Amino acid sequence: MHLILGILGTAAAIIFFLSRMSAGAREVGRGAQDLADAANTLANLPRKLRYRKESGKRGLDLVEGPVEAATVLMIAMGRMDGMGQVSEAQKRKIEEQLIDQMQLSPEDAEDYFIQLGSLTADLKQPDTALFPMIDILRKTIERQEAQQLSLMLQVVGETDGPLNRDQESLIQRFDDRMGIGV
Repeated sequence: MHLILGILGTAAAIIFFLSRMSAGAREVGRGAQDLADAANTLANLPRKLRYRKESGKRGLDLVEGPVEAATVLMIAMGRMDGMGQVSEAQKRKIEEQLIDQMQLSPEDAEDYFIQLGSLTADLKQPDTALFPMIDILRKTIERQEAQQLSLMLQVVGETDGPLNRDQESLIQRFDDRMGIGV
């Protein structure tokens, strides 16, 4: 950051002095304008860098809240049933869980599913979502809510049949990381 500011400051000074030396008295105003433009660029640099940092987020980095994190985990649970996709029955079950347990409206539940389903569509292994989502959930939910989410994961996983080994492992690792394992 300091290096960038130094380079921009040096460039502004060079522009100013070159303009002043080569242009004469009439061009002094232009050199001052160039200096003012460079100063504005420097003043706006921190804001631009913050924007770049925020706008550079992709995938799971966009998930910030506990409801979003829980939805991502339920979608991952659905995708782990061997087909790699969430079935219609699992979709309905996830939306039911969001409505019943998280008090979302049916429209909001559907929006969460669509948005987070597309956000996680590129995950090759759905269980890779576990640890980033746990980091979010640890900060925002209590033990009882974590137990409730664990049951929600199980309900989604059992929608199309009994849990497979991968789904059981995901729930076990969730329970262990959230401190609710037996």
